[in-house]
Amino acid sequence: MGGFVAEYTVLRWGIVAGFVVAAILVAGRLPVFAHRGGADRTVGPVADHASDAAHLLMCLVMFAMLLFPMAAAPDALRGVLIAMLVVYAAVLLERVWTWYNGDCPPAHATSIGYHLVAAAAMLWAMSGHAMSMTTDRPHTGSSVPMLVFAALFVLDAVLMFVPGPKALLRHAIGHTMTPAAVIPHVVMNVGTAYMLVAAALR
Repeated sequence: MGGFVAEYTVLRWGIVAGFVVAAILVAGRLPVFAHRGGADRTVGPVADHASDAAHLLMCLVMFAMLLFPMAAAPDALRGVLIAMLVVYAAVLLERVWTWYNGDCPPAHATSIGYHLVAAAAMLWAMSGHAMSMTTDRPHTGSSVPMLVFAALFVLDAVLMFVPGPKALLRHAIGHTMTPAAVIPHVVMNVGTAYMLVAAALR
């Protein structure tokens, strides 16, 4: 995967820049980074700071993977991603339970679910990278599903710009359709798809 990322320099740095912008926008929604009086700003009917924190963490991990594609230690990255999966899964279970009891908006559960899927996709991409290091033969059986999932992430990004599906995604993910909310979501989709393609075409 590192070789693929390093080969397409313009695309790589374009996505890196996208993650920088996305991280700044998401961090601005967190109370710890927001200006005084801005901590109560929301990205939906109710602010979801846990989802924003998860989004920021994903941006930072992907930024590191793209900035140092050859130097990043696969084992360390896998450990970070596994830890993120455990935390996201625990938060998702808690939110599904509170949603069942009527104390949590559905969008708060689906937003964490989205980050759980994205983190799982990144771990999958890292696993593909590990397989490419142990054999010279292409793993067609794993490459095709990776490309399919990459296409789904791209489709989700494209639908953010289509009026009808965009309204549906807003209710499912909990974002208002402002640039500060749409851009990070689109960048996350495109970045995840890029990593999956890089792993599939290793």
